[in-house]
Amino acid sequence: MRQAIFESDNLQVVKVPGRPGGPVFVTFEPMLNVREPARHGFGEAFFDKRGHTAYHVMCRANDWYQYPEMQAAVAQIRADIPQATRVVAYGSSMGGYAALRFSSWLGADTVIALSPQASIDPARAGWEKRWAPDNPALVWDRLAPRREATCYVVYDPYNTDRRHVELLRREVAIVPLYSYFSDHHVTEYVQESGLLEALILGAARGDFDAPTWQAELWRRRSAISYYRNLRPRKCRGLLRRLRYGLIERVLDLRYMRFASPYRLPAISPEPVARGE
Repeated sequence: MRQAIFESDNLQVVKVPGRPGGPVFVTFEPMLNVREPARHGFGEAFFDKRGHTAYHVMCRANDWYQYPEMQAAVAQIRADIPQATRVVAYGSSMGGYAALRFSSWLGADTVIALSPQASIDPARAGWEKRWAPDNPALVWDRLAPRREATCYVVYDPYNTDRRHVELLRREVAIVPLYSYFSDHHVTEYVQESGLLEALILGAARGDFDAPTWQAELWRRRSAISYYRNLRPRKCRGLLRRLRYGLIERVLDLRYMRFASPYRLPAISPEPVARGE
C-alpha cells in the first residue's frame, strides 16, 4: 500500500512496498513545470508494476532539494530499509543531482543519474545558464557522492552536460554512458530506445553489461525521435557536417565489435521517466 513516511512543507517521501528481497530504489523527481498534489513519484508506476520496493522523494518546487530537512528525510528512508539490502538511488537532471548528492546518506550501492548537474553554485558552475533554482540556497551542494557506490552517469558528450560530468569526475569515479545527440533529453532518449529497463534493473542487480548496452543504444539511434530531430542541426555548415560525420563514423567502428550473437531484447517503451 502506498504510504507517506515523511512529510514537511517542502518534501514528501512516499513508499510503495514491493516483494520482499531484491534491490530497493530511492528516486528523486526532476524539475517540473507543474507539480500536481496527487502526482506519482519518478518512475513510480515502473517499479510498482515490477514488484520492487521504491521510495519516491517529491519536492515543493524546483529548489534542487536544498531544504534543511533533507537529512531527516533521507535518514527516515535509510532507517526503513532492511540491513544488507541493495540500495539504488535514481534520478534525472535535478533528480540525478540529488541521487548523487544524497547517495552517501542513503548508503547507496548504485547510483543511476541521467543528465545530472554537478553543482548549482555559480562559483563552481557559473557557465550554466539553462536553469536556476527557485530557492538560491546551497545547503547540500557540496555533499560528496558515495565513493563506494557504482555511479552510472548517462549524458550527451556533445552537450553542456559534459561540463557537469567533468566536475563530477573530480569527486567520484563514474561509469559514463553516452546518449549521443540527445541533448539534455537523456531520459526520454534512452526510454524511447527501449533500453531504460535494461539499464535500471541490470545496474540494480549488479550484472549490467555497460559496453554491450552502450553499443546497442548507438545502433538503435535512428529509431529515436530525439536523435532524428537533433542530428540535422549538427549538419548546418560544411565544417560541422564534416566533423559530426567523422564522429559518427568513428563511433560506428568503435561499437561494431560488439555486434555479436548477443542482443538486448527490444523493450516496449514505458513511462519510466515520470511514472505516469
